[in-house]
Amino acid sequence: MSELIQPGGAKGTWIGCLEDNYLLNDSSVGYRRQGRTPMANPVFAPYKLFALVQGAKDFGLTATEVLKGTDLREDMLDDGKVHNSVRQYLIACENVIRRCDDLLLPLRVGKSIHLSAYGLYGFALLSSATVRAGFDFAVRYHSLATPMFSIAWHIDAGHFVWTFPDEGRLGYSRPLRRFLLAQQLGQHVTHVHDIAHVEREPIWIDVAFEKPARPGIFEQELGYEVRFGKSSTAIVYDMSILDDRPPMTNPVTHAMLRETCEGLIGAVEYGGGLAGQVARLIMESPAPVTNMEWVADRLAITPRTLRRRLAEQGTTFSAISDQVRSELAKKYLEAGGFSVADIGDLLGFSDTKNFRMFFRRWNNISPKGYRESINRRENAA
Repeated sequence: MSELIQPGGAKGTWIGCLEDNYLLNDSSVGYRRQGRTPMANPVFAPYKLFALVQGAKDFGLTATEVLKGTDLREDMLDDGKVHNSVRQYLIACENVIRRCDDLLLPLRVGKSIHLSAYGLYGFALLSSATVRAGFDFAVRYHSLATPMFSIAWHIDAGHFVWTFPDEGRLGYSRPLRRFLLAQQLGQHVTHVHDIAHVEREPIWIDVAFEKPARPGIFEQELGYEVRFGKSSTAIVYDMSILDDRPPMTNPVTHAMLRETCEGLIGAVEYGGGLAGQVARLIMESPAPVTNMEWVADRLAITPRTLRRRLAEQGTTFSAISDQVRSELAKKYLEAGGFSVADIGDLLGFSDTKNFRMFFRRWNNISPKGYRESINRRENAA
């Protein structure tokens, strides 16, 4: 009998990857929207898309072929202000599948994506107290990670098991589903190596698709037995992995990052009105800089209406956004694990000088001076 474990010890539930359902048809990446979803919103840093483009080049594809129909170019992927949507990523995957049906490609793409590519989400995992705590965090905040499937883990007969609860319910075409599952396997193995900080290998893997033409590439790339044709996909480890300590364990830093993901902006005095909703959406967005169009879409109103209603409350979108970034900057400085340059990058500033000017304008003190004042206060205590 298996036991589904969730953050805080809750059992029997799992976290979905998208707020609303969507369907992909059998012949293309086209989809039907059922209500508003973040699928088409460009809110994710393009680290997966970058890895896909680079991996596809090794199989003879060009960046132009991969990115066709996404409205993105290769030179845009390393621009810190550019983000992609889940939809754009799926279009790129379909482009690859049409030109190369070798599952070695998504396996290698997945293996190339380390936790460090995920920004705050990945750093929070790496700074967790234990692997178990990190996996709890991964499930709870999976929506920040350009999710293709939902994820969950449970303990079964002394084994730790990763699963993808909605893999059979999402309307991906069969080729796309195989491609994404192969990539997911590569990602999970790399992520477990990253967070466990030791060579932890799965005992076995069950995969919910038929045996491919070259099944040996899975064991070759992943290093363990893979069993095909199962009813659901599962990655099985020895349960002792849960007690391992991640390489960057830091309770202060992790607590700060967890608080951020929970909606740290509650500390900012916006109350429960529209301004408060806007502030929380900005906080919860995985993008370093969130635009008004994205927030308006999440609130199901037009940008013009959002601007007018905020003006009625005596504020503006830019003022709320700046306040959020100011509060986050102070929390990062208080945590002590980030350099001033790191904080500027995390908050989407083009360079450290601009971040310093912004921080002084909002707080009447430099970032260095603020950190020193915190240190003096702690030493005095």
